[in-house]
Amino acid sequence: HCWLKRHFWSQFSVALQLAMARGEGDHTSPPWPLIMALAVLVPECINLMAMLLQRSRIGSQVPKELEGIYEPEEYNKSNEYTRAKSSFGLLKDVFDLIVFFSFWFLHGFPLLDSFCSSFQFSEIVTGLVFMAIMSLVQTLIGLPWDIYTTFVLEESFGFNKTTPLTFIKDRVKGLCLTLVIGGPLLYIVLWFFMSAGPNAWFYVFLTLTTFQVILLFLMPVLILPLFMEMIPLPEGTAVITGEQKGDSGPAFLFTRVFYAHDDQVGGRPAWITKDRRFAGAKAGGTLALHWSDDASAGASPGWVISEGLPDAKGAIYARTAQSPETATEWSLTDEATALAQKAVENSSETLVKEPLKSTAANVGSLRKRLMELADRLGYTGANIFVIDGSTRSAHSNAFCTGFGRFRRICLFDTLLPLMEESEIISILGHEIGHDRLYHVHTRLVFSIVFSFVMLYAMGQFITSVAISQAFFVPVPKVYLGLVFFSIAWSPINFVVGIPLTVQSRMNEFAADRYSVDADETHAAFLGNGLKKLMRKSKANLTPHPFFVFLTYSHPPLDIRLEALK
Repeated sequence: HCWLKRHFWSQFSVALQLAMARGEGDHTSPPWPLIMALAVLVPECINLMAMLLQRSRIGSQVPKELEGIYEPEEYNKSNEYTRAKSSFGLLKDVFDLIVFFSFWFLHGFPLLDSFCSSFQFSEIVTGLVFMAIMSLVQTLIGLPWDIYTTFVLEESFGFNKTTPLTFIKDRVKGLCLTLVIGGPLLYIVLWFFMSAGPNAWFYVFLTLTTFQVILLFLMPVLILPLFMEMIPLPEGTAVITGEQKGDSGPAFLFTRVFYAHDDQVGGRPAWITKDRRFAGAKAGGTLALHWSDDASAGASPGWVISEGLPDAKGAIYARTAQSPETATEWSLTDEATALAQKAVENSSETLVKEPLKSTAANVGSLRKRLMELADRLGYTGANIFVIDGSTRSAHSNAFCTGFGRFRRICLFDTLLPLMEESEIISILGHEIGHDRLYHVHTRLVFSIVFSFVMLYAMGQFITSVAISQAFFVPVPKVYLGLVFFSIAWSPINFVVGIPLTVQSRMNEFAADRYSVDADETHAAFLGNGLKKLMRKSKANLTPHPFFVFLTYSHPPLDIRLEALK
Protein backbone atom coordinates (compact mmCIF):
# COMPACT_ATOMS: atom_id res chain seq x y z
CA HIS A 1 0.00 0.00 0.00
CA CYS A 2 2.96 2.32 0.58
CA TRP A 3 3.98 1.56 -3.00
CA LEU A 4 0.49 2.48 -4.20
CA LYS A 5 0.61 5.82 -2.43
CA ARG A 6 4.12 6.61 -3.68
CA HIS A 7 3.13 5.63 -7.22
CA PHE A 8 0.02 7.81 -7.07
CA TRP A 9 1.87 10.88 -5.82
CA SER A 10 4.65 10.47 -8.39
CA GLN A 11 2.13 10.22 -11.23
CA PHE A 12 0.14 13.15 -9.88
CA SER A 13 3.28 15.31 -9.52
CA VAL A 14 4.39 14.61 -13.08
CA ALA A 15 0.94 15.47 -14.46
CA LEU A 16 0.82 18.64 -12.37
CA GLN A 17 4.26 19.78 -13.52
CA LEU A 18 3.34 19.18 -17.16
CA ALA A 19 0.11 21.10 -16.74
CA MET A 20 1.75 24.07 -15.08
CA ALA A 21 4.55 24.07 -17.66
CA ARG A 22 1.96 24.62 -20.39
CA GLY A 23 1.07 27.79 -18.50
CA GLU A 24 -2.33 28.64 -19.92
CA GLY A 25 -4.14 31.75 -18.65
CA ASP A 26 -3.11 34.72 -16.55
CA HIS A 27 -0.10 33.94 -14.43
CA THR A 28 -1.20 36.55 -11.87
CA SER A 29 -4.49 34.72 -11.19
CA PRO A 30 -4.79 32.18 -8.34
CA PRO A 31 -3.65 28.64 -9.17
CA TRP A 32 -7.21 27.41 -9.60
CA PRO A 33 -6.23 23.91 -10.84
CA LEU A 34 -4.12 23.28 -7.74
CA ILE A 35 -6.75 24.72 -5.39
CA MET A 36 -9.49 22.61 -6.95
CA ALA A 37 -7.30 19.48 -6.98
CA LEU A 38 -6.55 19.81 -3.28
CA ALA A 39 -10.24 20.31 -2.48
CA VAL A 40 -11.17 17.17 -4.42
CA LEU A 41 -8.22 15.15 -3.16
CA VAL A 42 -8.68 15.69 0.59
CA PRO A 43 -11.89 13.56 0.88
CA GLU A 44 -10.30 10.88 -1.28
CA CYS A 45 -7.26 10.72 0.99
CA ILE A 46 -9.50 10.50 4.06
CA ASN A 47 -11.35 7.58 2.46
CA LEU A 48 -8.07 5.83 1.62
CA MET A 49 -6.86 6.31 5.18
CA ALA A 50 -10.12 4.84 6.50
CA MET A 51 -9.71 1.83 4.22
CA LEU A 52 -6.17 1.24 5.47
CA LEU A 53 -7.36 1.46 9.08
CA GLN A 54 -10.15 -0.98 8.26
CA ARG A 55 -7.64 -3.36 6.78
CA SER A 56 -5.49 -3.17 9.92
CA ARG A 57 -8.36 -4.62 11.97
CA ILE A 58 -8.86 -7.74 9.88
CA GLY A 59 -8.44 -10.84 12.04
CA SER A 60 -8.81 -8.98 15.33
CA GLN A 61 -10.43 -10.67 18.30
CA VAL A 62 -14.15 -11.14 17.74
CA PRO A 63 -16.40 -9.23 20.17
CA LYS A 64 -17.88 -11.44 22.87
CA GLU A 65 -21.39 -10.81 21.56
CA LEU A 66 -20.41 -12.38 18.23
CA GLU A 67 -18.52 -15.43 19.45
CA GLY A 68 -19.82 -18.63 17.90
CA ILE A 69 -21.07 -17.08 14.63
CA TYR A 70 -18.10 -18.55 12.79
CA GLU A 71 -16.24 -21.79 13.24
CA PRO A 72 -12.44 -21.19 13.21
CA GLU A 73 -12.13 -22.27 9.57
CA GLU A 74 -15.09 -20.08 8.59
CA TYR A 75 -13.60 -17.11 10.41
CA ASN A 76 -10.34 -17.52 8.50
CA LYS A 77 -12.32 -17.62 5.26
CA SER A 78 -14.20 -14.47 6.29
CA ASN A 79 -10.88 -12.72 6.93
CA GLU A 80 -9.57 -13.83 3.55
CA TYR A 81 -12.69 -12.47 1.86
CA THR A 82 -12.49 -9.15 3.73
CA ARG A 83 -8.78 -8.84 2.94
CA ALA A 84 -9.33 -9.61 -0.74
CA LYS A 85 -12.09 -7.01 -1.01
CA SER A 86 -9.96 -4.48 0.85
CA SER A 87 -6.93 -4.99 -1.41
CA PHE A 88 -9.07 -4.80 -4.50
CA GLY A 89 -10.86 -1.66 -3.29
CA LEU A 90 -7.60 0.11 -2.47
CA LEU A 91 -6.04 -0.77 -5.80
CA LYS A 92 -9.13 0.34 -7.73
CA ASP A 93 -9.44 3.63 -5.84
CA VAL A 94 -5.79 4.53 -6.41
CA PHE A 95 -6.07 3.56 -10.07
CA ASP A 96 -9.19 5.71 -10.49
CA LEU A 97 -7.44 8.68 -8.88
CA ILE A 98 -4.41 8.32 -11.14
CA VAL A 99 -6.57 8.12 -14.27
CA PHE A 100 -8.81 11.02 -13.23
CA PHE A 101 -6.03 13.44 -12.24
CA SER A 102 -3.90 12.47 -15.25
CA PHE A 103 -6.81 13.20 -17.57
CA TRP A 104 -7.44 16.48 -15.77
CA PHE A 105 -3.87 17.82 -15.62
CA LEU A 106 -2.94 16.61 -19.09
CA HIS A 107 -5.74 18.88 -20.36
CA GLY A 108 -8.11 16.06 -21.20
CA PHE A 109 -11.24 18.18 -20.69
CA PRO A 110 -10.38 20.92 -23.23
CA LEU A 111 -9.03 18.33 -25.69
CA LEU A 112 -12.25 16.30 -25.53
CA ASP A 113 -14.30 19.49 -25.84
CA SER A 114 -12.36 20.51 -28.95
CA PHE A 115 -13.04 17.10 -30.47
CA CYS A 116 -16.77 17.29 -29.75
CA SER A 117 -17.00 20.89 -30.99
CA SER A 118 -15.32 19.94 -34.27
CA PHE A 119 -18.56 18.28 -35.40
CA GLN A 120 -20.23 21.73 -35.29
CA PHE A 121 -23.43 20.50 -33.68
CA SER A 122 -25.60 22.82 -31.64
CA GLU A 123 -24.30 23.53 -28.14
CA ILE A 124 -26.86 21.21 -26.52
CA VAL A 125 -26.06 18.32 -28.86
CA THR A 126 -22.33 18.97 -28.41
CA GLY A 127 -22.87 18.78 -24.66
CA LEU A 128 -24.74 15.50 -25.00
CA VAL A 129 -21.94 14.06 -27.14
CA PHE A 130 -19.32 15.26 -24.64
CA MET A 131 -21.08 13.63 -21.70
CA ALA A 132 -21.85 10.47 -23.66
CA ILE A 133 -18.15 10.03 -24.47
CA MET A 134 -17.19 10.72 -20.85
CA SER A 135 -19.72 8.17 -19.65
CA LEU A 136 -18.63 5.59 -22.22
CA VAL A 137 -14.95 5.96 -21.32
CA GLN A 138 -15.75 5.65 -17.60
CA THR A 139 -17.78 2.51 -18.29
CA LEU A 140 -15.02 0.94 -20.38
CA ILE A 141 -12.37 1.76 -17.78
CA GLY A 142 -14.53 0.30 -15.02
CA LEU A 143 -15.58 -2.79 -16.97
CA PRO A 144 -12.44 -4.91 -16.28
CA TRP A 145 -12.80 -4.14 -12.57
CA ASP A 146 -16.47 -5.18 -12.63
CA ILE A 147 -15.59 -8.39 -14.46
CA TYR A 148 -12.86 -9.20 -11.95
CA THR A 149 -15.15 -8.49 -8.99
CA THR A 150 -17.90 -10.73 -10.34
CA PHE A 151 -16.07 -13.60 -11.98
CA VAL A 152 -12.87 -13.77 -9.93
CA LEU A 153 -13.23 -12.25 -6.46
CA GLU A 154 -16.86 -13.18 -5.74
CA GLU A 155 -16.51 -16.45 -7.65
CA SER A 156 -13.49 -17.56 -5.64
CA PHE A 157 -15.47 -17.23 -2.39
CA GLY A 158 -18.56 -19.00 -3.72
CA PHE A 159 -20.84 -15.96 -4.03
CA ASN A 160 -21.07 -15.36 -7.76
CA LYS A 161 -23.96 -17.00 -9.62
CA THR A 162 -23.97 -14.54 -12.53
CA THR A 163 -23.39 -16.05 -15.95
CA PRO A 164 -21.50 -14.07 -18.62
CA LEU A 165 -24.78 -13.73 -20.53
CA THR A 166 -26.60 -12.27 -17.51
CA PHE A 167 -23.67 -9.92 -16.89
CA ILE A 168 -23.83 -8.64 -20.46
CA LYS A 169 -27.62 -8.36 -20.45
CA ASP A 170 -27.62 -6.32 -17.24
CA ARG A 171 -25.19 -3.83 -18.69
CA VAL A 172 -27.03 -3.57 -21.98
CA LYS A 173 -30.26 -2.91 -20.08
CA GLY A 174 -28.48 -0.27 -17.99
CA LEU A 175 -27.16 1.40 -21.14
CA CYS A 176 -30.62 1.39 -22.72
CA LEU A 177 -32.16 2.94 -19.59
CA THR A 178 -29.47 5.62 -19.61
CA LEU A 179 -30.21 6.46 -23.22
CA VAL A 180 -34.00 6.35 -22.89
CA ILE A 181 -34.30 8.17 -19.55
CA GLY A 182 -30.99 9.93 -18.94
CA GLY A 183 -30.56 11.33 -22.45
CA PRO A 184 -33.84 13.27 -22.65
CA LEU A 185 -33.51 14.40 -19.02
CA LEU A 186 -30.02 15.76 -19.66
CA TYR A 187 -31.26 17.51 -22.79
CA ILE A 188 -33.94 19.30 -20.74
CA VAL A 189 -31.41 20.31 -18.07
CA LEU A 190 -29.02 21.76 -20.67
CA TRP A 191 -31.86 23.53 -22.45
CA PHE A 192 -33.00 25.26 -19.26
CA PHE A 193 -29.50 26.41 -18.34
CA MET A 194 -28.89 27.72 -21.86
CA SER A 195 -32.30 29.31 -22.45
CA ALA A 196 -34.14 30.14 -19.22
CA GLY A 197 -31.92 32.87 -17.81
CA PRO A 198 -31.10 33.35 -14.10
CA ASN A 199 -34.05 31.20 -12.94
CA ALA A 200 -32.91 28.17 -14.93
CA TRP A 201 -31.70 26.38 -11.81
CA PHE A 202 -35.20 26.53 -10.32
CA TYR A 203 -36.82 25.06 -13.42
CA VAL A 204 -34.21 22.29 -13.38
CA PHE A 205 -35.00 21.70 -9.70
CA LEU A 206 -38.73 21.34 -10.44
CA THR A 207 -38.02 18.99 -13.34
CA LEU A 208 -35.62 16.73 -11.44
CA THR A 209 -37.80 16.65 -8.31
CA THR A 210 -40.86 15.69 -10.33
CA PHE A 211 -38.87 12.97 -12.07
CA GLN A 212 -37.49 11.71 -8.74
CA VAL A 213 -40.94 11.40 -7.18
CA ILE A 214 -42.38 9.66 -10.25
CA LEU A 215 -39.43 7.25 -10.24
CA LEU A 216 -40.21 6.23 -6.66
CA PHE A 217 -43.54 4.88 -7.87
CA LEU A 218 -42.22 3.39 -11.12
CA MET A 219 -39.08 1.79 -9.70
CA PRO A 220 -40.72 -1.28 -8.08
CA VAL A 221 -43.15 -1.97 -10.94
CA LEU A 222 -41.15 -1.04 -14.06
CA ILE A 223 -37.44 -0.58 -13.38
CA LEU A 224 -36.57 -3.33 -10.87
CA PRO A 225 -38.37 -6.07 -12.85
CA LEU A 226 -36.07 -5.31 -15.79
CA PHE A 227 -33.11 -6.56 -13.78
CA MET A 228 -34.66 -8.84 -11.16
CA GLU A 229 -37.47 -11.26 -11.74
CA MET A 230 -40.15 -10.61 -9.11
CA ILE A 231 -42.43 -13.61 -8.50
CA PRO A 232 -45.55 -13.22 -6.33
CA LEU A 233 -45.14 -15.39 -3.25
CA PRO A 234 -47.74 -18.17 -3.73
CA GLU A 235 -49.64 -20.39 -1.34
CA GLY A 236 -48.62 -23.89 -0.30
CA THR A 237 -45.27 -25.50 0.41
CA ALA A 238 -42.18 -24.85 -1.69
CA VAL A 239 -39.30 -27.25 -2.27
CA ILE A 240 -35.87 -25.61 -2.40
CA THR A 241 -32.72 -27.24 -3.74
CA GLY A 242 -29.38 -26.63 -2.04
CA GLU A 243 -26.41 -24.55 -3.10
CA GLN A 244 -23.96 -25.73 -5.70
CA LYS A 245 -20.50 -26.80 -4.53
CA GLY A 246 -17.95 -26.65 -7.30
CA ASP A 247 -19.07 -28.13 -10.63
CA SER A 248 -21.23 -30.80 -9.02
CA GLY A 249 -23.99 -30.44 -11.60
CA PRO A 250 -25.64 -28.00 -13.99
CA ALA A 251 -26.16 -24.68 -12.23
CA PHE A 252 -29.87 -24.49 -13.07
CA LEU A 253 -30.62 -27.36 -10.65
CA PHE A 254 -29.22 -25.59 -7.60
CA THR A 255 -30.73 -22.93 -5.30
CA ARG A 256 -34.05 -23.31 -7.06
CA VAL A 257 -37.46 -22.66 -5.55
CA PHE A 258 -40.16 -25.07 -6.74
CA TYR A 259 -43.66 -23.80 -5.97
CA ALA A 260 -46.74 -26.00 -5.50
CA HIS A 261 -48.41 -26.83 -8.82
CA ASP A 262 -52.20 -26.89 -9.20
CA ASP A 263 -52.25 -30.38 -10.72
CA GLN A 264 -51.07 -33.61 -9.13
CA VAL A 265 -49.16 -36.43 -10.84
CA GLY A 266 -50.10 -40.00 -9.96
CA GLY A 267 -52.09 -38.75 -6.99
CA ARG A 268 -49.02 -37.02 -5.57
CA PRO A 269 -48.21 -33.29 -5.33
CA ALA A 270 -46.06 -31.59 -7.93
CA TRP A 271 -43.99 -28.41 -7.94
CA ILE A 272 -42.72 -26.09 -10.69
CA THR A 273 -40.29 -23.20 -11.00
CA LYS A 274 -41.79 -19.78 -11.77
CA ASP A 275 -38.67 -17.87 -12.81
CA ARG A 276 -37.01 -17.76 -16.24
CA ARG A 277 -33.63 -18.99 -15.09
CA PHE A 278 -33.69 -22.32 -16.91
CA ALA A 279 -33.23 -22.05 -20.67
CA GLY A 280 -34.04 -25.53 -21.83
CA ALA A 281 -35.79 -26.43 -25.09
CA LYS A 282 -36.85 -22.81 -25.33
CA ALA A 283 -35.71 -19.69 -23.47
CA GLY A 284 -37.44 -19.31 -20.15
CA GLY A 285 -38.39 -22.98 -19.90
CA THR A 286 -39.85 -24.42 -16.70
CA LEU A 287 -38.49 -27.11 -14.42
CA ALA A 288 -40.90 -29.46 -12.64
CA LEU A 289 -40.48 -31.64 -9.57
CA HIS A 290 -42.94 -34.53 -9.58
CA TRP A 291 -43.46 -38.26 -9.19
CA SER A 292 -42.59 -40.47 -12.14
CA ASP A 293 -43.49 -44.10 -12.74
CA ASP A 294 -41.30 -44.16 -15.86
CA ALA A 295 -38.93 -47.10 -15.50
CA SER A 296 -37.04 -46.44 -18.73
CA ALA A 297 -33.27 -46.82 -18.75
CA GLY A 298 -33.55 -49.11 -15.75
CA ALA A 299 -34.71 -46.36 -13.39
CA SER A 300 -37.08 -47.13 -10.54
CA PRO A 301 -40.25 -45.09 -9.98
CA GLY A 302 -39.59 -42.06 -7.80
CA TRP A 303 -39.36 -38.29 -7.63
CA VAL A 304 -37.72 -36.49 -10.55
CA ILE A 305 -36.72 -33.01 -11.68
CA SER A 306 -37.58 -32.66 -15.34
CA GLU A 307 -37.81 -30.07 -18.07
CA GLY A 308 -41.22 -28.49 -18.72
CA LEU A 309 -44.48 -28.98 -16.85
CA PRO A 310 -45.07 -32.22 -14.89
CA ASP A 311 -47.07 -33.82 -17.69
CA ALA A 312 -44.72 -32.71 -20.49
CA LYS A 313 -42.51 -35.80 -20.27
CA GLY A 314 -39.43 -33.61 -20.74
CA ALA A 315 -35.81 -34.55 -20.17
CA ILE A 316 -35.16 -35.81 -16.62
CA TYR A 317 -32.14 -34.29 -14.84
CA ALA A 318 -32.31 -35.76 -11.31
CA ARG A 319 -34.00 -38.57 -9.39
CA THR A 320 -34.52 -39.54 -5.76
CA ALA A 321 -36.45 -42.17 -3.85
CA GLN A 322 -36.57 -39.90 -0.78
CA SER A 323 -39.26 -37.36 -0.04
CA PRO A 324 -38.33 -34.15 -1.95
CA GLU A 325 -39.10 -32.12 1.19
CA THR A 326 -36.23 -33.80 3.06
CA ALA A 327 -34.11 -35.39 0.32
CA THR A 328 -30.42 -35.56 1.20
CA GLU A 329 -29.28 -36.90 -2.15
CA TRP A 330 -30.57 -36.60 -5.69
CA SER A 331 -28.94 -38.74 -8.37
CA LEU A 332 -28.05 -36.77 -11.48
CA THR A 333 -28.99 -38.39 -14.78
CA ASP A 334 -26.67 -38.72 -17.74
CA GLU A 335 -28.28 -35.62 -19.29
CA ALA A 336 -27.46 -33.50 -16.23
CA THR A 337 -23.93 -34.87 -15.91
CA ALA A 338 -23.25 -34.13 -19.57
CA LEU A 339 -24.44 -30.55 -19.15
CA ALA A 340 -22.29 -30.09 -16.05
CA GLN A 341 -19.20 -31.52 -17.75
CA LYS A 342 -19.77 -29.23 -20.72
CA ALA A 343 -19.68 -26.24 -18.38
CA VAL A 344 -16.12 -27.10 -17.32
CA GLU A 345 -14.13 -25.30 -20.00
CA ASN A 346 -11.88 -27.56 -22.04
CA SER A 347 -11.50 -29.88 -19.09
CA SER A 348 -11.87 -33.57 -18.41
CA GLU A 349 -11.80 -33.05 -14.64
CA THR A 350 -13.96 -35.26 -12.50
CA LEU A 351 -17.03 -33.42 -11.27
CA VAL A 352 -17.25 -32.61 -7.57
CA LYS A 353 -19.25 -35.38 -5.91
CA GLU A 354 -21.43 -33.09 -3.84
CA PRO A 355 -25.02 -34.39 -3.77
CA LEU A 356 -27.96 -32.23 -4.69
CA LYS A 357 -30.21 -31.80 -1.64
CA SER A 358 -33.68 -30.35 -1.15
CA THR A 359 -35.69 -28.98 1.75
CA ALA A 360 -39.18 -27.57 2.20
CA ALA A 361 -40.47 -24.13 3.18
CA ASN A 362 -44.10 -23.36 3.96
CA VAL A 363 -44.32 -20.23 1.83
CA GLY A 364 -48.10 -20.17 2.21
CA SER A 365 -47.77 -19.80 5.97
CA LEU A 366 -44.99 -17.23 5.49
CA ARG A 367 -47.20 -15.24 3.13
CA LYS A 368 -50.14 -15.34 5.53
CA ARG A 369 -48.07 -14.20 8.51
CA LEU A 370 -46.38 -11.43 6.53
CA MET A 371 -49.71 -10.06 5.32
CA GLU A 372 -51.11 -10.20 8.86
CA LEU A 373 -48.07 -8.33 10.18
CA ALA A 374 -48.28 -5.71 7.43
CA ASP A 375 -52.00 -5.12 8.05
CA ARG A 376 -51.49 -4.93 11.81
CA LEU A 377 -48.71 -2.35 11.38
CA GLY A 378 -50.65 -0.27 8.87
CA TYR A 379 -48.48 -1.19 5.90
CA THR A 380 -51.52 -1.71 3.67
CA GLY A 381 -51.76 -2.40 -0.03
CA ALA A 382 -48.48 -4.29 -0.18
CA ASN A 383 -47.84 -7.39 -2.29
CA ILE A 384 -45.18 -9.96 -1.45
CA PHE A 385 -42.63 -10.98 -4.07
CA VAL A 386 -39.70 -13.36 -4.28
CA ILE A 387 -36.71 -12.00 -6.21
CA ASP A 388 -34.50 -14.42 -8.13
CA GLY A 389 -31.34 -13.15 -6.43
CA SER A 390 -29.77 -16.59 -6.76
CA THR A 391 -29.30 -15.99 -10.49
CA ARG A 392 -26.64 -13.40 -9.64
CA SER A 393 -25.29 -13.96 -6.15
CA ALA A 394 -25.46 -16.18 -3.08
CA HIS A 395 -25.90 -13.09 -0.89
CA SER A 396 -29.34 -12.62 0.69
CA ASN A 397 -31.52 -9.57 1.26
CA ALA A 398 -35.05 -8.38 1.99
CA PHE A 399 -36.60 -4.94 1.60
CA CYS A 400 -39.81 -2.96 1.25
CA THR A 401 -40.20 -0.51 -1.62
CA GLY A 402 -42.76 1.78 -3.24
CA PHE A 403 -45.64 3.87 -1.95
CA GLY A 404 -49.41 3.35 -1.73
CA ARG A 405 -50.71 0.63 -4.00
CA PHE A 406 -47.23 0.30 -5.50
CA ARG A 407 -45.82 -1.07 -2.25
CA ARG A 408 -43.90 -4.32 -2.47
CA ILE A 409 -42.39 -6.58 0.18
CA CYS A 410 -39.44 -8.29 -1.50
CA LEU A 411 -37.52 -11.39 -0.40
CA PHE A 412 -34.49 -12.80 -2.16
CA ASP A 413 -35.01 -16.48 -2.90
CA THR A 414 -31.71 -17.18 -1.14
CA LEU A 415 -33.38 -16.08 2.11
CA LEU A 416 -35.94 -18.91 2.12
CA PRO A 417 -33.54 -21.83 2.78
CA LEU A 418 -31.31 -19.71 5.04
CA MET A 419 -33.76 -18.65 7.75
CA GLU A 420 -36.67 -19.90 9.76
CA GLU A 421 -40.09 -18.45 9.06
CA SER A 422 -40.14 -16.38 12.26
CA GLU A 423 -36.70 -14.94 11.50
CA ILE A 424 -37.90 -13.75 8.10
CA ILE A 425 -41.02 -12.27 9.73
CA SER A 426 -38.93 -10.30 12.25
CA ILE A 427 -36.63 -8.97 9.52
CA LEU A 428 -39.59 -7.82 7.44
CA GLY A 429 -40.99 -6.18 10.56
CA HIS A 430 -37.75 -4.17 10.61
CA GLU A 431 -38.16 -3.25 6.93
CA ILE A 432 -41.79 -2.19 7.45
CA GLY A 433 -40.53 -0.09 10.36
CA HIS A 434 -38.48 2.04 7.97
CA ASP A 435 -41.71 2.97 6.17
CA ARG A 436 -43.91 3.43 9.22
CA LEU A 437 -41.27 5.56 10.97
CA TYR A 438 -41.04 7.73 7.82
CA HIS A 439 -37.35 7.08 7.29
CA VAL A 440 -37.83 6.86 3.52
CA HIS A 441 -40.01 9.98 3.49
CA THR A 442 -37.54 11.95 5.62
CA ARG A 443 -34.66 10.91 3.37
CA LEU A 444 -36.68 11.99 0.33
CA VAL A 445 -37.43 15.42 1.83
CA PHE A 446 -33.76 15.92 2.71
CA SER A 447 -32.75 14.85 -0.78
CA ILE A 448 -35.11 17.41 -2.30
CA VAL A 449 -33.88 20.21 -0.01
CA PHE A 450 -30.24 19.33 -0.67
CA SER A 451 -30.93 19.23 -4.39
CA PHE A 452 -32.50 22.71 -4.11
CA VAL A 453 -29.33 24.10 -2.49
CA MET A 454 -27.01 22.33 -4.91
CA LEU A 455 -28.88 23.47 -8.02
CA TYR A 456 -29.04 27.02 -6.72
CA ALA A 457 -25.26 26.97 -6.29
CA MET A 458 -24.93 25.38 -9.73
CA GLY A 459 -26.98 28.20 -11.22
CA GLN A 460 -24.53 30.73 -9.77
CA PHE A 461 -21.32 28.97 -10.76
CA ILE A 462 -22.08 26.90 -13.86
CA THR A 463 -20.45 29.54 -16.08
CA SER A 464 -17.78 30.54 -13.54
CA VAL A 465 -14.49 31.52 -15.15
CA ALA A 466 -12.56 30.34 -12.07
CA ILE A 467 -14.07 26.84 -12.19
CA SER A 468 -13.46 26.58 -15.93
CA GLN A 469 -9.86 27.67 -15.54
CA ALA A 470 -9.42 25.09 -12.80
CA PHE A 471 -9.93 22.48 -15.52
CA PHE A 472 -7.83 24.40 -18.10
CA VAL A 473 -10.83 25.61 -20.12
CA PRO A 474 -10.41 29.34 -20.83
CA VAL A 475 -13.98 30.07 -21.94
CA PRO A 476 -16.86 28.73 -19.79
CA LYS A 477 -19.51 26.58 -21.44
CA VAL A 478 -22.74 25.38 -19.86
CA TYR A 479 -22.29 21.65 -20.46
CA LEU A 480 -18.68 21.79 -19.26
CA GLY A 481 -19.78 23.80 -16.24
CA LEU A 482 -22.26 21.06 -15.41
CA VAL A 483 -19.44 18.51 -15.28
CA PHE A 484 -16.95 20.81 -13.52
CA PHE A 485 -19.44 21.91 -10.88
CA SER A 486 -20.29 18.27 -10.10
CA ILE A 487 -16.59 17.62 -9.46
CA ALA A 488 -16.18 20.80 -7.41
CA TRP A 489 -19.25 19.89 -5.34
CA SER A 490 -17.90 16.44 -4.40
CA PRO A 491 -16.16 17.64 -1.18
CA ILE A 492 -19.50 19.04 -0.01
CA ASN A 493 -21.17 15.72 -0.81
CA PHE A 494 -18.49 14.03 1.29
CA VAL A 495 -19.07 16.31 4.29
CA VAL A 496 -22.88 16.15 4.08
CA GLY A 497 -22.74 12.38 3.63
CA ILE A 498 -21.21 11.85 7.08
CA PRO A 499 -24.21 12.99 9.16
CA LEU A 500 -26.50 11.19 6.70
CA THR A 501 -24.59 7.98 7.31
CA VAL A 502 -24.81 8.51 11.07
CA GLN A 503 -28.55 9.10 10.75
CA SER A 504 -28.89 5.96 8.66
CA ARG A 505 -27.36 3.90 11.48
CA MET A 506 -29.76 5.52 13.95
CA ASN A 507 -32.64 4.59 11.66
CA GLU A 508 -31.52 0.96 11.74
CA PHE A 509 -31.67 0.95 15.53
CA ALA A 510 -35.14 2.53 15.39
CA ALA A 511 -36.39 -0.02 12.82
CA ASP A 512 -35.06 -2.87 14.97
CA ARG A 513 -36.94 -1.47 17.95
CA TYR A 514 -40.09 -1.07 15.85
CA SER A 515 -40.01 -4.75 14.91
CA VAL A 516 -39.51 -5.78 18.55
CA ASP A 517 -42.29 -3.47 19.75
CA ALA A 518 -44.61 -5.09 17.20
CA ASP A 519 -43.85 -8.51 18.75
CA GLU A 520 -41.43 -8.98 21.63
CA THR A 521 -40.43 -12.41 20.33
CA HIS A 522 -38.90 -10.65 17.33
CA ALA A 523 -35.84 -9.65 19.41
CA ALA A 524 -34.42 -13.17 19.52
CA PHE A 525 -35.51 -14.08 15.99
CA LEU A 526 -34.13 -10.83 14.54
CA GLY A 527 -30.81 -11.34 16.29
CA ASN A 528 -30.52 -14.92 15.03
CA GLY A 529 -31.51 -13.86 11.51
CA LEU A 530 -28.86 -11.13 11.44
CA LYS A 531 -26.21 -13.58 12.61
CA LYS A 532 -27.14 -15.97 9.80
CA LEU A 533 -26.95 -13.15 7.25
CA MET A 534 -23.51 -12.13 8.49
CA ARG A 535 -22.25 -15.69 8.48
CA LYS A 536 -23.65 -16.37 5.04
CA SER A 537 -22.06 -13.23 3.57
CA LYS A 538 -18.70 -13.83 5.35
CA ALA A 539 -19.07 -10.38 6.88
CA ASN A 540 -16.25 -8.63 8.70
CA LEU A 541 -17.04 -8.79 12.41
CA THR A 542 -14.26 -6.40 13.52
CA PRO A 543 -14.61 -3.17 11.49
CA HIS A 544 -12.53 -0.12 12.41
CA PRO A 545 -14.60 2.59 14.18
CA PHE A 546 -13.41 5.33 11.82
CA PHE A 547 -14.39 3.29 8.75
CA VAL A 548 -17.76 2.61 10.36
CA PHE A 549 -18.18 6.33 11.08
CA LEU A 550 -17.54 7.29 7.46
CA THR A 551 -19.19 4.55 5.46
CA TYR A 552 -21.40 2.12 7.40
CA SER A 553 -25.11 2.66 6.73
CA HIS A 554 -25.87 -0.13 9.25
CA PRO A 555 -24.41 -0.41 12.76
CA PRO A 556 -21.80 -3.12 13.43
CA LEU A 557 -23.50 -6.35 14.39
CA ASP A 558 -22.27 -6.53 18.00
CA ILE A 559 -23.61 -3.05 18.80
CA ARG A 560 -26.87 -3.85 17.07
CA LEU A 561 -27.36 -7.09 18.98
CA GLU A 562 -26.59 -5.34 22.25
CA ALA A 563 -29.29 -2.75 21.47
CA LEU A 564 -31.82 -5.52 20.84
CA LYS A 565 -31.52 -6.79 24.42
